[in-house]
Amino acid sequence: MISVLIPTKNRPRLLREALASLSRQTFPHFEALVVDDGDGEGLEVVASLADPRFRSFPSPGQGQVAAHQHALAQARGEVVLFLDDDDLLLDPAYLYRVWRILSREEALVYGEGVLDLGYEELSFSPGEPGAWILRDNRILASGTALPLRFLRQHPLDPEMGHYWDWDLWLRAYRAGLPFRYLKGMGVRIRLHGGNQSGPWNREERAYYLERLRAKHGLPPLELKDHLGLALEGAMTRP
Repeated sequence: MISVLIPTKNRPRLLREALASLSRQTFPHFEALVVDDGDGEGLEVVASLADPRFRSFPSPGQGQVAAHQHALAQARGEVVLFLDDDDLLLDPAYLYRVWRILSREEALVYGEGVLDLGYEELSFSPGEPGAWILRDNRILASGTALPLRFLRQHPLDPEMGHYWDWDLWLRAYRAGLPFRYLKGMGVRIRLHGGNQSGPWNREERAYYLERLRAKHGLPPLELKDHLGLALEGAMTRP
């Protein structure tokens, strides 16, 4: 089974759309673990859907890392997939494709997506695995999957703030976990002032980027985001 972790905060309409995209998946063996970090609207959405595959919990702390960690503690699947409440799975076979890989080997599976700006869409193709992981966070958190066992052994680091995901990818990379790339527009990422794929919260993100750089002993890193990477064509470089 795949456990899909969905932290949410005061976005009931978008959460409902994210859950609907899971309901359309051709792979039926999944559970969605919704952890509400807001006023309880996410709990109400899950209750209204009455789908036994969807479970919801109030967050015991604050922020994405606390919500993810609480969901991980409840997970019953062998595989964990991240999905933000404002994103959704476009490819109805996405979970099946993830399972085909992770049922055979322990790996980190990531895919391509669409950046939805509201007025236009940009394709986002991170590219095959490479040393770029040491300088750019091309991997979209939504749609990325790992074995639950690995995540239990390498818990998310709350000290990394906005870069909890890149920190996890780097630890997986250095632990020798294979990276497997799914081609095709599998995930829709909505860009707005409340997420990290666009050019917002720069001062706070710069602070956490420096913490990430110091933790992993990396050279100076340029502050980037997924939108900027897509527009600059940086993802074409190995």
